Amino acid sequence: MPETSPSDWRRFTGANLSQRALKAAAARKTEIRHAIRVSAAAGAAYALATLLRLPQGYWAVFTAVIVVQASLGATITASIERFLGTVVGALAGAVAAYLHTRWPEFGGLILCVTVALLAFLVSMRPSLKAAPVTAVIMLIGTTTHMDPLIAAGLRVAEITVGSLVGVAATLLIFPARAHASVVASIQKIAGLQAHILESHVLALRGTPGPTDYLKAQDDLRAALAKLQTAVTEADRESASRLSDRSVSEALPRTLWRLRNDTVMVSRALRDAPPDAIAPAVADMLEASNQFLRASADFLAGGPKPDRIAFAAAHQRFQTCFEGLRDKGITRDLEFDGAARVFGLAFAIENLFANLGDFEERVEEAVAQKD
Repeated sequence: MPETSPSDWRRFTGANLSQRALKAAAARKTEIRHAIRVSAAAGAAYALATLLRLPQGYWAVFTAVIVVQASLGATITASIERFLGTVVGALAGAVAAYLHTRWPEFGGLILCVTVALLAFLVSMRPSLKAAPVTAVIMLIGTTTHMDPLIAAGLRVAEITVGSLVGVAATLLIFPARAHASVVASIQKIAGLQAHILESHVLALRGTPGPTDYLKAQDDLRAALAKLQTAVTEADRESASRLSDRSVSEALPRTLWRLRNDTVMVSRALRDAPPDAIAPAVADMLEASNQFLRASADFLAGGPKPDRIAFAAAHQRFQTCFEGLRDKGITRDLEFDGAARVFGLAFAIENLFANLGDFEERVEEAVAQKD
């Protein structure tokens, strides 16, 4: 066997490290692109502020760094909030600065009252959270020697430059659309719900897994909240005419209803159902799991889900349940047992109806995209 020379070993080790680095970079592609966007926005804001000779151009750089977000819709939202907060804070700061020039001995009181009023406003309109900071900077910053209106105008100009640069960077450098975040969130939510249904299927068939249903529902609620934020950002993009892709508000509402259905199914299955219906319940939940995943994949460009097969599975479940009643098995159950059985049937019927509604909302979104 030939010996490996030190130079060969170094080349092999270097190639191996390079492959690992490339894999690590590919896994963090989104984060790397965001870092490049923020860096480019900061450099462009600095160059533009220097070109325009803004006295406090670093505020343009700060703004560009702050407003650049993971998607265009989020960046637009952050830019608008930053701009409006700055305008309100600059106007309030200009008034306070004028009062300070008239009564300098009450400077501390004027500062405190101004901040209190703006903080009260922010408590009602959180989107104006930049207002108190802007007012304070105008009162105690390096522009106190300027005319209050000029200082206010310069501050708004600096923030405007940073906001516009931030939006441009997000739009032009590795464009990230909120619609992609919406699709990713929907797929994640569908996956979480499908996992819950799949766990019930395994338990009904005698091979339960270590699923923590409380944690699964917590994760589901967090994902649904994130989806709502992504939908709002996508709507912002659509309203700004920088994107024509969005989804109906009905789609998140349908996912919330599906989440409630999985909760009802989980509660009804805390105790095992009668043996006569357990296989049909497992088959129906498995069909629901598959239909849910297929609908989410359809939104991301996959094949259309098979509604006929899903409807056939539902029909088989109904036939089995009707046979349960015809054989009088439910009459032999105690009150709590009968309540769980009928509650399970009710939950599955709701799940079937809401899955059909979910697939229709997905079809609408796909048709709009095309």
